[in-house]
Amino acid sequence: MLFKTETTEKRNKDRSFRAGTALKAVLALCVCALLTGCGGSGENLKAAYAKLDEMDYDGALACLDGAREAGEDPREIARAAGIAYMGQADYVSAAKQFEESLHSGTGYPDAMDTDINFYLAAAYDSMGDYAAAEDRYNAIIEFSDDTEGYLLRASARLKQSNFEAAVSDFNIVISRDPYDYDTLIGIYEMLSAIGYRDAGLEYIKAAINGDQGRMTDSEKGRMYYYMGDYTQAAALLESARNADGTVISSLFLGRSYEAMGEYNYAANVYESYIGTKGANAELYDQLGLCRLKMGEYEAALQAFKAGIEADDGTFAKSLEYNQAVAYEYIADFETARELMKAYVAKYPDDLEAARELRFLETR
Repeated sequence: MLFKTETTEKRNKDRSFRAGTALKAVLALCVCALLTGCGGSGENLKAAYAKLDEMDYDGALACLDGAREAGEDPREIARAAGIAYMGQADYVSAAKQFEESLHSGTGYPDAMDTDINFYLAAAYDSMGDYAAAEDRYNAIIEFSDDTEGYLLRASARLKQSNFEAAVSDFNIVISRDPYDYDTLIGIYEMLSAIGYRDAGLEYIKAAINGDQGRMTDSEKGRMYYYMGDYTQAAALLESARNADGTVISSLFLGRSYEAMGEYNYAANVYESYIGTKGANAELYDQLGLCRLKMGEYEAALQAFKAGIEADDGTFAKSLEYNQAVAYEYIADFETARELMKAYVAKYPDDLEAARELRFLETR
């Protein structure tokens, strides 16, 4: 039985890259931003966006039927329908809706066209049509010269094995802000996820070697973590935790100790942050994973439950899956099965979970 963990790229709400397995970023991190843009769109559309924020995709589509009948903004309706179909993992229907939304514009590119193109590229990416996704990022870059567009175009290019073109995009991003180490770490994570970890490490090493005192202990510690130097990472992140008290410093400090097999200390790091700063869904999730590794299954289950209670939806996918796993570990197969069934209904494109559900149905 495998449990889930999330990457920092997915978890960082300030850098919600809408690409690759883009449903995570698009739906979990971007729907709330759309809510602010539909104030004049009609009551049915407002209700649809609220349903999307709740990840109730059938409910959202029903509201959109009402929006059509009421003659509300067809462009907004098509965009919202595309998001709902993305949530149902029906990427072909999602792409058709986003295309319709684009075609119903004025013909002069505007900010909404950029937004829709991000979603359309995400749908193409999820379908495996990386060339079409790249084409949408080309349009975004041509209109707005958006830095995120370069990052996501690099991802699409990597998936087409066009490494040199991807590196060119990464270099443009880095040249715009050479000291944005969070983005640099995000580039490493993107490269590593697609199978180019060694290339990603070159960026990390170059940043460390070229540092002239600009890098914080937290940033440098995370880089050493990815390089596999967990002792050095832990020393820097311990200093960072004492200085900045941020979630990310505690998260990677704990992960560093986990990587060294010091699970008790790692759990203490997570619990110390929660005890001092208050409930945090991200750290509860990591604490639960740590407890699972320690064989403390009941404690792991309680951590996942606490994380779900504290969560605003950002970490729901990981927490809900891991909660089902914890029930399986304590041999409550009936509850594990029901939770996994609900999870698969909510995230139908998670093939690993679908396989796990089939296993649980035999227990």
